[in-house]
Amino acid sequence: MWPFSRKVRRQLGIDIGTSSIKVVELERDNGSLSLANYGFIDGLDFFGDVPTSPNSPSSFKVSENDVAMVLKQLFSSAKIKTKNAVISIPIFSSFLTVMELPALSQKELESAVPFEARSYIPVPLAEVVLDWMIIPAASSRLPSTKLGTGGSGQANLTAPSSAIASATPTISGSTNALGQPTGKVHVLLIAVPKEVVSKYQRIAAAAELTMTGLEAESFSLARSLVGNDLGTIMLIDLGARSTNLTIVDRGYIYMSHSADLSGREITKVISHGLGVDAARAEELKKASGVAASSGQKGLTQVISPIIDKLVVEVERMNNAFLKKENRRVEKMILSGGSANLPGVNEYLSRHIGLETITGNPFRQIKFEPILEPVLRRDLSPNLAVAAGLAMREL
Repeated sequence: MWPFSRKVRRQLGIDIGTSSIKVVELERDNGSLSLANYGFIDGLDFFGDVPTSPNSPSSFKVSENDVAMVLKQLFSSAKIKTKNAVISIPIFSSFLTVMELPALSQKELESAVPFEARSYIPVPLAEVVLDWMIIPAASSRLPSTKLGTGGSGQANLTAPSSAIASATPTISGSTNALGQPTGKVHVLLIAVPKEVVSKYQRIAAAAELTMTGLEAESFSLARSLVGNDLGTIMLIDLGARSTNLTIVDRGYIYMSHSADLSGREITKVISHGLGVDAARAEELKKASGVAASSGQKGLTQVISPIIDKLVVEVERMNNAFLKKENRRVEKMILSGGSANLPGVNEYLSRHIGLETITGNPFRQIKFEPILEPVLRRDLSPNLAVAAGLAMREL
């Protein structure tokens, strides 16, 4: 073999949102991660009413074959050849919580977790893919879940292995004189309806993809936006049809929640409040947002109540985390299509009292300099989930 041969791998991350599809193709070349390609299609309508819990209906409005056809069209237009793909599962189609259990032995936990999970999962366990991991007392690595690859219930969310059953979580805590574990452990519990997993598997097959994994989008966002930051961070994904809030503490996800707030709602209130059509309302939203000049006070007045609803959701979630873990969120990172709303960072920071920044999933990814203005300013927050998905396998 040539002594200077290069080891190159490529991976697709596919984010099927409620109104768009985003794809990021990343390449790992001898340890260096770079952007090979990306693409997106917007203005779609895949879901009906967006559910707010995993046991609510969440069927596609269009057929699975139609979704696959859109994917193929996107691959063709973006000249994407890679077939290995990780696909996102929306937060509203998954269930995530942290439960506290006695510090049992590894073997005992393997039996105890599925048993205790019945008290937390709102549907029969036979109907979901169930994964879990132990959150250690201290962490230096970011978790990455492997939903739908086996469902054994023993998930090592910090390892790149594709086999859930091969994981061996570390049990934190002390032992007594007999060497038996004492104290409590926190267990991160993740469940996705089997019906949802099957739908995405069928879409991948119809799109002629090799699906290397399914992942709840909270984990993808954490991977691409949090990185090695071990602080307590709230991720706020401002989407077209819903807003997702996730608390990441020391690199581990603790809470995730989908709220009925959206970019479309902002456009609607501008249209109704100012008496303009939807196209003009969208223009005003993107151009001025909540940073409107003194001559546009009417615009700020109609948008502010929507952002205030987000403030309430953030404070409610922050207080719940404080009560449960005795720690506060230290900063917020925004992503999604509405993360570029002018003035939204300053508005949230002023009303909540926390540093608020726009997420950049490409800060550790090489790309062509010509893409700098587009990726950094416009597309970066929109591609955060897709980038995190592709990063998982590389």
